[in-house]
Amino acid sequence: MRAALKGALQALGLPYSAAAHAAYRRINDALWAAYRRGEISQPALARERFRQLLKEMGAHPRAARRLGETYLDHLARRGDRLAGCRPVLLQLRKRYRLGVVTNGIDRVQRSRLAVSGLAPLFEVVVTSQGCGFAKPDPRILHVALDALGVSPGHALYVGDDPPTDGGAATAARVRFCWMDRGHPVAGRRPRRRVENLRELLPLLLPGPPRTL
Repeated sequence: MRAALKGALQALGLPYSAAAHAAYRRINDALWAAYRRGEISQPALARERFRQLLKEMGAHPRAARRLGETYLDHLARRGDRLAGCRPVLLQLRKRYRLGVVTNGIDRVQRSRLAVSGLAPLFEVVVTSQGCGFAKPDPRILHVALDALGVSPGHALYVGDDPPTDGGAATAARVRFCWMDRGHPVAGRRPRRRVENLRELLPLLLPGPPRTL
C-alpha cells in the first residue's frame, strides 16, 4: 500500500510523505469499515478516500478519480508476499484444497495473486466485488465453500482481522484461526492463533487429510 500510494502521488506530481501515508490509512480504514457495514459502495469508497486525502493535503479534489485509478494500477502490479508463504502453501496444498476470500477489489486482488506467483496454488478466489457480499457477512464464505464443494464443518478460515474475518467465519460456522500480525485488536482474542504462516504446519499437517 505504501509503495502504491507513493507511486500514484508522484505520478500526479504530488508529494509523498509519512504524514500523507498516515492520513490515507486513517481515511481508508474508516471508509472500509463503512463498506463492511453496507454504508458505502466499493466504487464510491475508491473515489472518496482520495477526495478526502487530497483535501487534507491541500490539493484540489478534482484529481481524486485519476489518483484512485493510478493507485489501483500501482497496487495491482505489487506481488509482495509474507515471509515463507509459498513453501507453507505448497505443503498445505498436498493435503488441503485452498481458497482466497477477500474484501478487496477484484481486478487488483487477482492481479496481485498472479504477480506474486501464488495464483496457481488456490482453486478458488472470491472477492466481495465479484460476489456482492463483504466480510463479516458470512455469505462471502458460503460462496467460496460452495465453489470448493466443502461443508463449513470441514473448513478453516485464516485471517488477520478478528472482527471482520473471525466474524464472517463464526457466522458461517467455519473454524477460524487468527493470524496475529501485532496489530491492536478490540474485543475478545480468538482462541486459535498463529504469529506467522509457518506455525500453521504443525497444526494442520498431522493426522488424516482434511479440507482447509
